Amino acid sequence: MKPAIETPSGVSTDPYSKTVCCLRCEQKLQRYQLMKASLAPGNSGHAILSCPRCGHVEFVADSSPLLQSLELISVDTGDGD
Repeated sequence: MKPAIETPSGVSTDPYSKTVCCLRCEQKLQRYQLMKASLAPGNSGHAILSCPRCGHVEFVADSSPLLQSLELISVDTGDGD
């Protein structure tokens, strides 16, 4: 009997794998940005993963192990207040 979910032989099942890819086009991601505003109540921060190829955006917790292999880029945004 086949398993319900098949994993392609070239894909690592390790959640701490060093390669982070876009969920839409599978472009390898190399950088992320931290959000200053929180999406949920409490002190949990979020990071933004944005695909340079297709523009797809994902939000992950700023403590996610996925961010360990990515470069943090600092972006100054806002109206200067």
